Amino acid sequence: MKKFIPSLFFTLILQIGYSQIVIFDTINKSPIPNVSVILGSKSFTTISDLDGIIQIKKDLLNSGNSISFSHISYQPKSVKTIFLKQKDTIFLTPIIQTLNDVVVSSNTIKDYLVIKGFYRSYLYNDNIVYGYSDGIVEYYINLKKNVVSKNILSNKIISNRLYVRKFENNVKNNLFIKIGNSVNPSLPIIKKQSLSHIISTIKNNNDTNELTNNIGNSIKVNYDLLKGENNIRNIFGIRIDLLKNNSSEEFSDGRLNPLYLKSISNNSRTKISLKSEGYLKGYFSETLQEFYVLKSNYISEETYRKIKTSKSFQIPNSNSIEILMEYKNKFNLPNTPMFIENQIGNGLEIK
Repeated sequence: MKKFIPSLFFTLILQIGYSQIVIFDTINKSPIPNVSVILGSKSFTTISDLDGIIQIKKDLLNSGNSISFSHISYQPKSVKTIFLKQKDTIFLTPIIQTLNDVVVSSNTIKDYLVIKGFYRSYLYNDNIVYGYSDGIVEYYINLKKNVVSKNILSNKIISNRLYVRKFENNVKNNLFIKIGNSVNPSLPIIKKQSLSHIISTIKNNNDTNELTNNIGNSIKVNYDLLKGENNIRNIFGIRIDLLKNNSSEEFSDGRLNPLYLKSISNNSRTKISLKSEGYLKGYFSETLQEFYVLKSNYISEETYRKIKTSKSFQIPNSNSIEILMEYKNKFNLPNTPMFIENQIGNGLEIK
């Protein structure tokens, strides 16, 4: 019986020091994973898990600051921390995308599924913003080979150059930096589990010719990618502990159908440490990738080859930022989050 006391004591400490908040969808009352939670105007706090749960230190809730909740498929929400209880619930309202200017169709030849949309990507080191990017990207899913290629139509990249220089000065081995991290956030990845799911629905003929503007029910499909995986990796004396790796798909109109795919989000958290330090010292790196679908359609192999060889596919547009702003205004897409905007010129720089 005694050997259970330490774990019980540790659990009680966690319960005493932290408050639990669950984030739900206002319409279908389902939990929302991968919601970014920001305290005040600059401090990144945490990201909700697959059950929509976040843990926040109680002393932060007593700070009197505002706490904001952000997800690419939902309207942002901000509340004062003093009004949050020890166990509380937050409801977010889904963004209703008008489909008047969004063409979603199905061709008879289904060699590729094309998904075009808006993405946001965050990169944090020890809860400090390391980089941010958003833009418009097209994914071309080869339905025969189960592979994905992409075309970036426009994007904006913001990097924390001051933090990068400070971070490199504090770490003796530059190889550690190059392998363990990247300055620029990566594009959202369509995970192999998600890719397999999308392709299986097409093979089972669960798709229709067009998407109707029915915003009733939504369906979420969540993947815990750490299950059955090796969570510790060693590369040249660098240890990478995978602490969290999940992905979430959301479908509109209550249909598990690729043409009804509304959004994809990925969240991963790792601890990166050096063997020379006994793996005790290191830093925590967390990424959040969000992708909101604007258009879906099927194309043939012949059409894909024509697109792939076009100049627009091979050469990025010099007016990338202007194109991005046009898309944001046209489809009412979210602007750069305020906690990112507030740090531009004060550590963060637009590339």
